Formats: sequence, structure tokens, C-alpha cells
Amino acid sequence: MSFLDWPTEEVLPSRRSQQHRRRVLSDLFEKFRRAFPEVTYELLWESPTINAQAWRLGSVQFVRVYGGLVRHSAITKYGLALMLAHETGHHLGGLPRDPAMPWMTWQGQADYWAASVAMPRIWGPRASGATLRAAREILKLHRMLESQFDDDEPDLSPVCRYSIFRSGALGLDMPSCALEAFALISHDSRSSE
Repeated sequence: MSFLDWPTEEVLPSRRSQQHRRRVLSDLFEKFRRAFPEVTYELLWESPTINAQAWRLGSVQFVRVYGGLVRHSAITKYGLALMLAHETGHHLGGLPRDPAMPWMTWQGQADYWAASVAMPRIWGPRASGATLRAAREILKLHRMLESQFDDDEPDLSPVCRYSIFRSGALGLDMPSCALEAFALISHDSRSSE
């Protein structure tokens, strides 16, 4: 685990595989930079952390990807694209906002926006299939890593997140599991004020 209790990779893939993964991400970065020029995309290749994040410095919006995620065997270019779309969604996904960090779009809405808006911009007519494949990869990754999150209870289960991605990809409404989760965290944040 890393200093933020994020999981880290245990075994490095072959050098050839690493070079391929880096090229895949570089290509995706270029596509995302063209589609969303208001966001700055960056890679911390040397980091073993299996994660990505949206963050800001003043008015500049960043998406940071860690090498451990890029190199993970459960994730292909589709999963990496959906992950980039999700992190971009924290900046551009609109309402509702995260009650704990009001500058960013809430997790579930970032997922929905990623599947319904960002992935179609990146994949065009192949977006639905690419998103569904990516959602399965992300669900598999979450299941592989869930034992490392014993004390961390996310507001959305991996299965609910899969449902959100699926709904967004297929043009369906936000699933009830997401609406219920947001209502719960919204209530919790109002209660603590």
C-alpha cells in the first residue's frame, strides 16, 4: 500500500510489455488532450500505485495517472480510456458535486459522464462496446484489490459503479443504487455541518 493507502503493484511486467503500455497511454493522452483541452493529463510512470486522480492547482485542472495502474494486467486500453474519462468527469461532469470536495463532480456522476459523454468523444460509434468492456475490466480490478481496502468503505460498490457505466453507455437513466448512495452521502454531509 502507498502512503494514501492506495494499492501498489507487486510484480513488474516485462520490459517489452511496459513499453507497449506506455505507448498505449501516450496515444490515449493525445486523444483526451484533443477532446478535452481544458484538462492537463500527466503520468507518474515510476510510481507503483494502482490509481489515478483528478486534482486542481488554482484554476488548472489535472488528471494524474500512476504507473502501477497503467502496467496492471487486468486493464487494457479500454479500461485505461474509461479511467481517464472518469477522472476527466470529476472536472467536467457537472452536477451533482461531491459533498466532501465541492469543486469536483461526484464519483457516480463522473462515471456516468465518462460513459455517456467522454467515451463517445474518444471512441465514436464503438464507444458503447468499448465502455462495456472497460467497465468489466474495472470491476475485475476492483475485485482483485478489494482485500486491500478493509477499512475503506467507498460510497459506491464496484457492482454499482459497473451499473452506472453500463447505464451511461446504453443511454439509460442513472441506476437506483447510485441515486441512493448519493442521497446517503448528501444526508451524511448535511448532518455533520
